[in-house]
Amino acid sequence: MEKALKKLFILPLLLALLVTLTPILPAHAAYNAEVEFESDIVYMESLDQGTVIFNKNADKRTPMASLTKITTAMVVLEKADDLQRVCTVTQEELDELAGTNSSTAGLVEGEQLTVEQLLYLLMVHSANEAAIILAHEFSGTTAAFVDEMNAFAAKLGCKDTHYLNPHGLDAEGHYTTARDLAIIIRHALQNDEFAKIVGTPVYEMAATNKRDATKYNNTNSLLVPGSYYSYTPCMGIKTGTTAEAGYCLASYASQNGYTYLTIIIQGAEGWKNRTYSGGNTAFNETIRAYKWVFDNIKLTPIATPKDKVAQVDVGLGRKKDKVTLVPAQEVQALIPSSIDSSGISIELIPESLPKEVLAPIKPGDKIGKAKVLYAGEELTTVDLAASEEVKRSWPATIWYYVKKGFGYWSVRIAALALLLLLIALLIWRRVRQKQQKDSNLNMIRIRHDVDGSGGSLRGVNTELVRGRKSSYQVKRESRRRHRSRSYWRKRR
Repeated sequence: MEKALKKLFILPLLLALLVTLTPILPAHAAYNAEVEFESDIVYMESLDQGTVIFNKNADKRTPMASLTKITTAMVVLEKADDLQRVCTVTQEELDELAGTNSSTAGLVEGEQLTVEQLLYLLMVHSANEAAIILAHEFSGTTAAFVDEMNAFAAKLGCKDTHYLNPHGLDAEGHYTTARDLAIIIRHALQNDEFAKIVGTPVYEMAATNKRDATKYNNTNSLLVPGSYYSYTPCMGIKTGTTAEAGYCLASYASQNGYTYLTIIIQGAEGWKNRTYSGGNTAFNETIRAYKWVFDNIKLTPIATPKDKVAQVDVGLGRKKDKVTLVPAQEVQALIPSSIDSSGISIELIPESLPKEVLAPIKPGDKIGKAKVLYAGEELTTVDLAASEEVKRSWPATIWYYVKKGFGYWSVRIAALALLLLLIALLIWRRVRQKQQKDSNLNMIRIRHDVDGSGGSLRGVNTELVRGRKSSYQVKRESRRRHRSRSYWRKRR
């Protein structure tokens, strides 16, 4: 027990340290060809990076037997405010399982247990009556509780999961997928109480009003020391067995800083053709999967900022018309340790790259994405970033926006209208100047006639020709204004 608890609390610290120190992206590789599986459904992913290691029918809808109880436990844990709350077993609750010949803890009418005790019986001993009792305690009826289970799964984003009961007995319309189960388990493992319960190898239940203290081994034999299937790295979760689901096991294991979640569902065909000499298929194949992944998969740098991936055209740049793109940061992925760097390639995703990027550009600015490949298979995608600075050229910037402006019809029309207005203004000004000049010349002629000089107009004051008023014009206009004022005074 102490060993299991130590593993439980040390694991999150190791994972947090690993994630903090090294940027890691989820990869999409699946190494199905590396290990042969008999089971119908096999799914393994890294709980550290999200990398899928094995994926056999992960999206196939399937009965899931007592793996159902993972959701049952989580609905209770999220509703319960006191795990020491006492529940009393009723005959009505026990009768719901009559004739099912299902796994129970032998609880009897009137027996009183805490919510915590029932959760341990549910997840460690796989007691079906514990599921019914908890459903009635927290929702009033089994049907109402099942509605809450479906709402819980939907809230997590499970699109291929539907529950008809809280214990997992086969029923048409009661199904899930390995991928949905992984979503539920990742959420459940964030709950410390859940992680503690499912990681308990042996549960010693205190005496109740109807029985003495009782010891229960976990149905997950990988957890139980000394069992035939004992596997030290295993941290727990849940088993299941029905005719339609076959042998089932959802588990997680940790070794050397790596943690993986594995879901195996044998299926009806495998269950029908099973042999006792073959043992529990889910246990056997889970252990085989863990041994392979721990021996062969390592966290390895697959892309660094030193890797030149592509170039992109730069507009408005000063002395530079292209910029080199590199991975935005060092990226690590879980890949077979036998792979050397020459087997990994980085391939640009063309549709993610713009035709041109406008300056200014700073080192680290993200521009586009690339795929990291091994043997033609995509491991992950990475962001690409500029490797150098490109400053902006202001003359090029001004010319760019001028050209861009004339690309719009509204701007073209406005510019044409302004040009026509300017031309009209210039023409009007020239006409006005000519009219003023002619007017001044006429005044000179009139003055010449009045003075009786009879001479030519040579020597005319150039100020008049230029359109400026002469002293004669000023005096003449003054006399006109004076006469006008005198006329109106007489009229009055």
